[in-house]
Amino acid sequence: MLNFSKYHGLGNDFIIIDGRSDNNEDYSKLAKEICHRNLGIGGDGLIIIKESHKNDIRMQIFNIDGSEAPMCGNGIRCFAKYVYENDILCKDSFIVETLAGPVKIRIIKSDGKESIIQANMGKAHYKGEGIPIGDEKGFINKEIVIDDTPIRISTIDLGNIHTVLFVDDLDKVDVDKIGPMIEKHDLFPNKTNVNFCEIIDKQNIKLVTWERGVGKTLACGTGASASAVISTLIHDTDNHITLHLPGGDVDINTENEDVYMTGPAEIICKGIYL
Repeated sequence: MLNFSKYHGLGNDFIIIDGRSDNNEDYSKLAKEICHRNLGIGGDGLIIIKESHKNDIRMQIFNIDGSEAPMCGNGIRCFAKYVYENDILCKDSFIVETLAGPVKIRIIKSDGKESIIQANMGKAHYKGEGIPIGDEKGFINKEIVIDDTPIRISTIDLGNIHTVLFVDDLDKVDVDKIGPMIEKHDLFPNKTNVNFCEIIDKQNIKLVTWERGVGKTLACGTGASASAVISTLIHDTDNHITLHLPGGDVDINTENEDVYMTGPAEIICKGIYL
């Protein structure tokens, strides 16, 4: 039996387990079982709390297909709310160890069911493993052909590999069709997350994300962060942008070299997984 808590960030839902004292090494199998919408609890991912020898605490996160993700923007806000409100860390600023590197957290508001949390997502990387070879600026605004149609995409690494494309009208885009075609394109041997952006004005963007290993989700924090970075680079949007996702809004600040994401995290329920 396992004690669990279920949280969500803008509808992106996660099962959280305190794994500091267990010896389970097959979290991949557990993620596939416990995240199943019909046969398990149901969730977009499984988050495990672990002790850290480098930072204040460590987060592991597994997708519903069992793959381990380096980072997750919505997930880390849920993680931060859990460790803060369960007195695992008794301070409102701390550093979380992730596969993508350390993430600085600040609890802005902690008020019962919902909290507002800021995460320093770090610096965007324009070259490296998982990013197609482009030019001296990286793989930015490059043309590829999808379903016999030329489109322009940009790919960066912000803890996860994210590909961003801009569209005139999100409502007219078949995300369920185009998303997996880009995700599994030959350019991305390890696949990619795909972000569809519609610019409303210089401070506001509508966004739908097709997540690698998950599919279309209500929200993606790293996707919102990557989209803000690319929109500022290509379309000269402001450094402080509100991303309007199907699950709600998240604020991204790219004023300095680091990317700051601010958004909500909310508890859904607690229970025992048999």
